[in-house]
Amino acid sequence: MPAWIRRLVHGCDDVEAADSEAALERARQAMRAAEARQPTVEAVAATLRRAREENHFAERIEAAFRGAAQ
Repeated sequence: MPAWIRRLVHGCDDVEAADSEAALERARQAMRAAEARQPTVEAVAATLRRAREENHFAERIEAAFRGAAQ
């Protein structure tokens, strides 16, 4: 039931307060979950960063050898 109908029927904003409290609690839970995942995310990001740098250096070395061979 939409909130405006509940207000018409019940005549109070208690439902909205409960809805907002529930939304706030869901947001807090999501924040805690994100904070718990942060070390894993940072570790994966570091691994990907190292792989990208290694690939970059490999490409530069290959380019240098191709340039010297021509």
